[in-house]
Amino acid sequence: MRRSANARTIASMVAFVLAGTLWLQCGPVDPIQIAPTAGGGNGGGASGTPSQAGGAGGGGTRSVIIVVPPDIDSGPPIITGLDAALASPDANCGTQTKNPAPQAVDLLLVLDRSSSMSYDITTDSACTGGGGRGRDAAVCTTKWSTMTTSLTQVLATSPTGVQWGLKFFTSPKTTGSCTVNPGAEVGVGPGTAASIQSAMTSNSPGNQTPTTAAINAAVAYYSTVNDGLAHYILLATDGQPNCDPGSNSAVTTTSVANAAAAIAAAATADIKTYVIGIGPSAGNLDNFAQAGGTGTYFPATSPDALTAALNSIIVTVASCVFKMTDAPPDPGNMGVYLDKDNKVPLDPSEGYSLSADSVTVTLNGSYCDGIKDGTYQQVEVFFGCPGQPPPGRVP
Repeated sequence: MRRSANARTIASMVAFVLAGTLWLQCGPVDPIQIAPTAGGGNGGGASGTPSQAGGAGGGGTRSVIIVVPPDIDSGPPIITGLDAALASPDANCGTQTKNPAPQAVDLLLVLDRSSSMSYDITTDSACTGGGGRGRDAAVCTTKWSTMTTSLTQVLATSPTGVQWGLKFFTSPKTTGSCTVNPGAEVGVGPGTAASIQSAMTSNSPGNQTPTTAAINAAVAYYSTVNDGLAHYILLATDGQPNCDPGSNSAVTTTSVANAAAAIAAAATADIKTYVIGIGPSAGNLDNFAQAGGTGTYFPATSPDALTAALNSIIVTVASCVFKMTDAPPDPGNMGVYLDKDNKVPLDPSEGYSLSADSVTVTLNGSYCDGIKDGTYQQVEVFFGCPGQPPPGRVP
């Protein structure tokens, strides 16, 4: 009994010294007393402070003192007292996740390979051997070769979360001049750059521009892709459609309207369509972009403009949905940060939202726009501990 009392006295003195040391280091603070826990004495002692915890009997209680630094941003709480082990939070609390993985998206390039794609991208003149009508091949840069070069550059730096695929129209190696085969030349998925580059270099322009059939085939192909990701179409063409399925007719109001209707149907199926007009004769393709839910088309009348248009679309489709590897201990006590200093509020329209699975974070409003346009470069998540809200910024 005497030895037990001495041990408790020594423990109380240690706790007192530690508390005094913290007071000197951090300045005077009000300790937060957590609900007391049952004591372990051998008799019926009364409850008390940590330095008085327990007694000679078994009815005593013991408490935990959490000393909070004056500046909550300076670090987590310092736990002292006899029962510090009992105050250990969830194993994941106080942890910080840097750059949770963005949700991947599928982007199917639906590429015009009509005969006019062999014309010069700046003048829309046929490339000749010189001396005749058209532009000398020595200084002629075809739309097709420009697209091949631009794609190579863009695919090399494209985010891994953008899963590319490729669909030609008309389809290669077909007998009809207005034919689009089912499926895709390169299916959407990760690591498709080499396959897309190979398909570009092994094919060449020919035939007409069956835009309606191409969009319908792209939508039918996407119906077979069950990866749970958002689907997008990137329509790259050098002009208006000039044939409808089963016909070889020239451009008509009907063929343009049919193409716009097909793009609108794709948007209704949650497949937005972005549009690039290649060369000076592409015409105004805004009606296609508007039908596809993307506003205006991207004109590309030079190699640099085409590369810039591709990069802009990649940024636009980049996801604002991020996956965490672990769920927070308390979904209501977590912080989301952009570039460390910008804490994002919990707000489904102008902030972040957390899905029912507790691991999917979606940035909304201007915060999503900032991710897409490069204003913000880093996303981080901090899991708060019980009684300790996340800090105003992360280190």
